[in-house]
Amino acid sequence: MHKRRTVGVLLSGREQFSPYFGGALARWTYEVYSRLSHRIAVTVFGFPTSEKDAYSLPHQTSEASRTCSVVAKIPLARRYEEYLWLRALICRLREFDVVHIHNRPQWVALLRRMGYGGAIVLHLQNDHLGHWSGLMLDGLAPKLDALVICSNYLRSTFASKSDVLNAKAHVVFNGANTQLFFPSEGVREPKTIFFVGRCDPQKGVLQLLRAYEGVLQTHPDAKLIIGGTTGFGIHKETPYVRQVCEVARFIVLAGGKIEFPGYIHHDKELASWFQRATIFACPSLFREPFGLVNVEAMACATPVIGANRGGIPEVLGTTGCLIDPENMKEFVAAISDLLTQPQECRNLGRAAYERCRKMFDWDIIAETWLALLDTVIRTRIPYTRSVID
Repeated sequence: MHKRRTVGVLLSGREQFSPYFGGALARWTYEVYSRLSHRIAVTVFGFPTSEKDAYSLPHQTSEASRTCSVVAKIPLARRYEEYLWLRALICRLREFDVVHIHNRPQWVALLRRMGYGGAIVLHLQNDHLGHWSGLMLDGLAPKLDALVICSNYLRSTFASKSDVLNAKAHVVFNGANTQLFFPSEGVREPKTIFFVGRCDPQKGVLQLLRAYEGVLQTHPDAKLIIGGTTGFGIHKETPYVRQVCEVARFIVLAGGKIEFPGYIHHDKELASWFQRATIFACPSLFREPFGLVNVEAMACATPVIGANRGGIPEVLGTTGCLIDPENMKEFVAAISDLLTQPQECRNLGRAAYERCRKMFDWDIIAETWLALLDTVIRTRIPYTRSVID
């Protein structure tokens, strides 16, 4: 009988390991490692999470968490927060075959300086490395065993600056839980446009409202649902939120139908909103590295109108509509055309569903991840700390 591999996962920042209070990193960790639990012994390290809210995988935090919370509020001391957190964990981390770091490339060198000699896999869902110089990227490469990014777009942000790091890079997509997210045509509502995400300028909520206002000229019976808040499980009345509410109020006074359901629980509620929608809109203004909500919409056979930037085109392929969310004429036309052609809308949704099942099912992602970890452990050369480290 083969001994199970051991992996310690480091969640970044203050993300809780929870389906309600956590985000995409916590979800990725749970969805992949829960499917591999009979082959990998995993422990997740992150921000303190109450047992009743946490995912059902072993989860621990650093004894220094409270100290770090205090340090984070002191401007001159804030820079030491991550060091203190990792220093308190290092004795436990040395027990693992692999340390899997989410979204914090700077932690690689810290762990090596603290004496961790096992395999390190850095997993990025952001473009941090795109802002590093070639010299910095070359210096990172020998300290890690594999760099995993969630899209070819992310690879393009650093690949040309460091051949040695690019040689260690692997694209592993994000996924959808097809047991939770699946088509249910019996509940599909006509002419319903759905958005879910953070209510902030990067996500393009105002652009969606203005596009909806244009759609009403040809589809006065269309409805818009805007789900989400300013954070995971929390909501703040920001100037942007007030602006969104004000624009929505004027549209409703003119006859539009807009619904704000607030924060939507990922595991308990989100699938039903996708299943009800005619169209899912993802008008991100920034370059989304992937856009997890898109594959969850696709899993429900809901066609996606997404921004033509970042990793979104890789996700949709030819099974969605790509638009410039800042080009109002183009955005309005994409929504209106699909609402005018319900059969084409259904065909697109079905094609998206098939693409999701073949490429983005978490079962497929988990097996890809397992194969990568096996390769890393089997072929790695033991790390030797250099003088300049």
